Amino acid sequence: MGTAEQYTESTPDSRYEQTVGYLRRNYRAYLLIAPAALFLLSVVGYPIFETFRLSLYRAPESATTQTFIGFQHYTTILNSQIFYQLVWQTGRWVVVSVFLKTTLGLLIALHLKSDIRGRKFFRTGFLIPWGIPYAISAVVFRWMEHPQYGYINTILLKLGVIEQGIGILGNPQTAWLGVVVADAWIGTPFMAIIILAGLQSIPEQLYEAAAVDGAEKWHQFRYVTLPQLKSVLLIATLLSTIWTFVSFDVIWTMTGGGPINSTATLVIWIFETAFAQGNLGLGAAYSVIGFVILGVFAVIYLRVYTSGGEEL
Repeated sequence: MGTAEQYTESTPDSRYEQTVGYLRRNYRAYLLIAPAALFLLSVVGYPIFETFRLSLYRAPESATTQTFIGFQHYTTILNSQIFYQLVWQTGRWVVVSVFLKTTLGLLIALHLKSDIRGRKFFRTGFLIPWGIPYAISAVVFRWMEHPQYGYINTILLKLGVIEQGIGILGNPQTAWLGVVVADAWIGTPFMAIIILAGLQSIPEQLYEAAAVDGAEKWHQFRYVTLPQLKSVLLIATLLSTIWTFVSFDVIWTMTGGGPINSTATLVIWIFETAFAQGNLGLGAAYSVIGFVILGVFAVIYLRVYTSGGEEL
């Protein structure tokens, strides 16, 4: 049982007074960040509002007038088979790509943290793929996976694995995998550097104490490294998921969403609908749905991760 004073401090009136007092003490700080906050609100908030407004209108790209049709675009999307195909392909693209980037990034970070020769050189070198423009990296991978001139087919032919070149990007069954490999190669350095920064912040005393207690390397990783990396992995994977979800240049440069829309994601389809087909209203509706899906995922991910992280 708590005291009367402790009970009073936990009442809504007391919390309200504490909040008001905090705002009064820090009002100067809020005034200083107000211009930047208003600028971000105008730059980010207005396009979101305009996209939602545009999704309620029939807005052909060549027309000068817009006709209000309510939620008709959303009804059309939810009743179309292509939408569920896009959701599946987008989910597969995001899950596999982020998993590869996180796993490879963690392995590379663990290796770079160890005492190896040329550690500084390798830390710098791993940033090169992330620093190269995505479109250029995508062009390189498109040529590497070419059925006649690509290095991948050349190596497989010399090893005797295949008898003739394979059109990786021309086959609906393998095209998405070829694109995922390129995206993972581009995004892994970012994950590795972020995780490496988290590893370096873990006190060595924790590993020494675990070693004294007889913990092996795996147990140290399981009960020391992973719990200490919880917040870093949370932010890194969430950012990587958002960036992969909205990724456009890699897929568009390598396959354009083909063949037969097998590598098309929601972002690719939004571009096709709004600009290639000239239907801005329908494209805006796809954008709003994608925004909602990403927002719901972020909320669920944060709740699940923070509630289950204590068990690590």
